[in-house]
Amino acid sequence: MTDLTVDEEESRSPWKRIVAVLCVVGLIFAMVAGGFLALFMGIIASSAGAVGSDGSGCVPTSTTASASWGDATSTPPTPPASTSSKPPASSTGWGSSSTGDAAPAAAAAPQSIEIPYGTSGTVTLNEKQIAIATRIITIGRDLGVSDQGLKVALMTALQESRLRMLANSSVPASLDYPHDGVGSDHDSVNPFQQRVSGWGTVAELMDLDYSIKAFFGGPTGPNGGSPRGLLDVKGWESMAPGVAAQTVQVSAFPDAYDKWEPAAEQLIATLGEGITGGGCSGSIEGEIQLPLRSDYNMTSGYGPRSSGVPGASTWHAAIDLQRWPNPCGDPVYAILPGKVTLSSALWLSIEHADGYVVSYLHMYKSQRPVDVGDTVEAGEQIGVVGNVPPSGGCHLDLRINVANNTNPEVAKLILSQNDTRLPRPATLPEHQNFVNPEDFFDLWGVDLCPAGSCQ
Repeated sequence: MTDLTVDEEESRSPWKRIVAVLCVVGLIFAMVAGGFLALFMGIIASSAGAVGSDGSGCVPTSTTASASWGDATSTPPTPPASTSSKPPASSTGWGSSSTGDAAPAAAAAPQSIEIPYGTSGTVTLNEKQIAIATRIITIGRDLGVSDQGLKVALMTALQESRLRMLANSSVPASLDYPHDGVGSDHDSVNPFQQRVSGWGTVAELMDLDYSIKAFFGGPTGPNGGSPRGLLDVKGWESMAPGVAAQTVQVSAFPDAYDKWEPAAEQLIATLGEGITGGGCSGSIEGEIQLPLRSDYNMTSGYGPRSSGVPGASTWHAAIDLQRWPNPCGDPVYAILPGKVTLSSALWLSIEHADGYVVSYLHMYKSQRPVDVGDTVEAGEQIGVVGNVPPSGGCHLDLRINVANNTNPEVAKLILSQNDTRLPRPATLPEHQNFVNPEDFFDLWGVDLCPAGSCQ
């Protein structure tokens, strides 16, 4: 009786079968179309990655790697952390303002890890501690920091906080932010126990990402070199890891970091697999750095120009950069590793292992920490913005001479005397064999003067 009733009902409603068939056809079509779309997008994404268009900061293969003077250790600048007095939105539980770049390995990390402590002891880390360690590794690799630098950072955070986000009872505002424990050491907070009186605001220092970037420092660090982060310490790579940590922390217990070295090495080996920075792999050897802190302007471009400054050239083999409102005295950083070959009143020139020469003009000679014969690293401060004549105001003149270049990628750039994109190419010998610095940075996938921030 029931079957008969159903058959009769269906016979009275033929449209139900038609609708059902159409639904199935539509579903199949959507699946097929979605598959083709996914494949198409995958091809596009793969092609973009193949040409290095992700802005990762990759360096072309060096043709004279054995003659290289150093490896780059940091990345293009990031926007400054929020200075809001309220805890920012968090996806990590520690006030991180990061959105979408959370540690990819954190979800797959073990719930606990037993690490060595000293010569014979062990310590067990929980999920939150593991997440902080993972984030240190992730941000460090994004900044181009070597595993040696990651080890120093992990040793520091292990000693200072056991990899915990610590508030401080002496800093009541810190208690309003997510934290894993409460300390009382002066006005120190976060995993690195950075002091509010020197390292940043409470809001900044209770932001996990900010605290990590501040520890690493460097030319794009939020602390601007004061206090010094690890990358601001000249020669830190040659120091014992505990000494490097102490140089940053200036602790009353300078030998306390050493006992954590095996633990830090274990964490890098355990958690670091699969975590890569923003750079490239394979034949890529390092990263290029920006010559000034971010948010600068380009006040004079490459090529012909009208200059009202006596003695200034009318064909500019460089670009001029300037940060407002106080450009004078602003730190200048080496964009690549190399050796200082010229230090005159006006010029500081650094030769790369591949033969091209990067020159920085108008810096005060008395305020340069480097001289002829010195080797420098990418991101190392080499002076401050000055106004050495001929000049119409404090700025940095950045120019790149490729006359002796041996790198085939650099050799593809248009020489100043052949640049038909400009109203007129260079004709005087002293203006020839230069390349547009913006084109040079493009080889690394880095925009030297991004629209909206460099005008």
